Amino acid sequence: MPVVIARVHPKPGRLQEVLDVYAEAVPHVHEEPGCELFALHTDQTSIFVVERWTTGEDLAVHSATPTFARTRARVEGLLGAPADVWVLDAFPSGDPLKGVIQ
Repeated sequence: MPVVIARVHPKPGRLQEVLDVYAEAVPHVHEEPGCELFALHTDQTSIFVVERWTTGEDLAVHSATPTFARTRARVEGLLGAPADVWVLDAFPSGDPLKGVIQ
């Protein structure tokens, strides 16, 4: 069950515009097979996307969808740097509900 953490770097003054593009994609991503979590967070400078997929294959399929391609194309000129992306395997610890991204 892969977890993805991505940090997106909007150009100064473009944060809301980039958030809006991602927010339009969220309902489509939520309908994709294997999407267990796709959530946006911000610190008012960067956007953090937290994802969880049932399988690595589901994640690979997501990366090849028209929604993914369209979102990347729409934010291309709005970013100050490429996104930092980490694909992680969960290491459940302690309480089963608190020790892993649900």
